[in-house]
Amino acid sequence: MIRLDLRLGIASSVIKGERSTTAVTIVFEPDRISGSPLVLLVWPGGGYNRSYFDLRLPGRIGYSQAEYHAERGSIFVACNHIGTGGSSIPDVTLNHSDIARVSAETARIVSAKLQAGDLNDRLPPFPDLFPIGMGQSYGGLLLTHLQAEHGIFGGVAILGWSGICTEVKNSSGTENVPSPAEMQGTDVANNGLLHPYRRSFHFDDVPEDIVAEDLRGYPARIGVPIPRWSTEFMPGGPNFSPERNPLGPNVVVDEAAKISVPVFIGNGEVDTVPDRRAEPAAYRQSPDITTFVLPRSSHMHNFAGTREMLWSRLDGWVCSIKANWRASSGWYDRM
Repeated sequence: MIRLDLRLGIASSVIKGERSTTAVTIVFEPDRISGSPLVLLVWPGGGYNRSYFDLRLPGRIGYSQAEYHAERGSIFVACNHIGTGGSSIPDVTLNHSDIARVSAETARIVSAKLQAGDLNDRLPPFPDLFPIGMGQSYGGLLLTHLQAEHGIFGGVAILGWSGICTEVKNSSGTENVPSPAEMQGTDVANNGLLHPYRRSFHFDDVPEDIVAEDLRGYPARIGVPIPRWSTEFMPGGPNFSPERNPLGPNVVVDEAAKISVPVFIGNGEVDTVPDRRAEPAAYRQSPDITTFVLPRSSHMHNFAGTREMLWSRLDGWVCSIKANWRASSGWYDRM
């Protein structure tokens, strides 16, 4: 298994005259790649970085989604949003579309390097490849913008985010959660097991030490140690100013309606999507919509004991759309 950690230069013309960099980790098995490879470009949720997709937990195995897909012949590219986890912190104020534009450029740069054979001496040029976009939680919102506004993927997987209405409930079943300032210095901030999102984020069989570390101080994690899969800022950095509140109805309803490639909608048994069976209606131009509910999983799917069921469904889905929808997706005309 080979991992490449890269910083990609983003031209100043992409976001408001400011040069920037984005951080990515590319995971692949050279001997498993053949023909025109699948390239999975994935973005995490708010408060998380790209390591969420490549979890390597002390004393535990089988938590890396990146390794799972790489072992099956895909090139897995875990990306950080601008303003998070090793990507540069912008001085300018960004909204959802700005962040999506930077991520689209990240995808173009990675694809160009793969096509030219410029990434690694174990990877030959792949002039013919098939890119898939995947976004978890807030990353799903931003991927919806990316595909609607730039249309560069042959398919998109939206995990734990709604094209209609997204909501996060606390342990009492309501949406009222203490603000980061209110939590600072309290037992809730210092002990993730007490966090009001515990049930929404982690099913009851997730090991308590993982839950405690993951939710300690979430989302701001002010004054507490943060795990290696987390990040200090939300996507866009400290100056982020979204055009709409990310939670609630109709946040990306216009963008979701513009997506014209196959869509995979994945959620946990407990998640942020109120009506999972209604979700296909959001993607009215998509020719192929798959829905999947991961049993015994909450919102943070990659910590669930059943996580490989989701990865297996995703692997089968990306292989099928590559075979069935390649000619009609037109992604190669838009790169």
